[in-house]
Amino acid sequence: MLINGVRTHIMIGGLEILRCPRLSIMSRRGAPMWSFEITLPDPMGKIGRAVRLGDAVNMAIGYRDKEPVLWAGTAKAMRPGNKDQLIVSGVGRDDEQLKSVTVCQSWENETPEAIVRYAAGLTGLPIARIDSPGLIFPRFVASTVPVWQLSRQAAESCQRGFNIDMSRWKMWLGTDGIHWGDHDQPGTIPTIATGAGLITHLPADNPAALSKVETFLFPDLMHSRVFGLIDNKRGINDSFRALDVTHLIENTSARTHISYGVEYEY
Repeated sequence: MLINGVRTHIMIGGLEILRCPRLSIMSRRGAPMWSFEITLPDPMGKIGRAVRLGDAVNMAIGYRDKEPVLWAGTAKAMRPGNKDQLIVSGVGRDDEQLKSVTVCQSWENETPEAIVRYAAGLTGLPIARIDSPGLIFPRFVASTVPVWQLSRQAAESCQRGFNIDMSRWKMWLGTDGIHWGDHDQPGTIPTIATGAGLITHLPADNPAALSKVETFLFPDLMHSRVFGLIDNKRGINDSFRALDVTHLIENTSARTHISYGVEYEY
């Protein structure tokens, strides 16, 4: 699919998708997996019969003059869309390990980062950065919980038992491996500016809400990356951490929607 210089190539299992009225890829800081939805024209039901839950889904998106960005997922559900359409949804292929691999073990006099690093290692995925809250747990028990849930349990124990603000500490799988801490996903910092990519900017209207930015497609952007924002109308020239990122490609447009703001505890 080609939309004003944007290329989208989708493979579901062995099926090549030539037409896709709508594709959305969503990632959120604090969620164990990114997710996607693909709307497909299927008037005869052929795609519905060919696609199987558990199929590998490979989505290459980007601009004609640049290397496409690959998002690799797994089909998890199918449902009817509008007339003659099928919606295939799923999650990130490797991210699933954070939710499917479980830990059943207890520790005494161990640091949170050592416990989280051990759990992350069980996934078989590379470990990029595990930070230290700077304390020792007298005792910590994981009763057959997913790796991602263990990281939340460790953060809650730090906050409740040691009065450490862990609201910005999250676990996620980045392109370089598993992260846990209050830090950003490494990568270049794109700048979205008035007259240079900024389509809309809706600042939060209350302390509990997130501010929202709409821009042209940034296909490699995921949550936890830092982006620059220059809004001349509102006098903003600053950098922010992306908390929610949605890439939305439709028949006539390709956009990236970003939310930023205050992070709260679990």
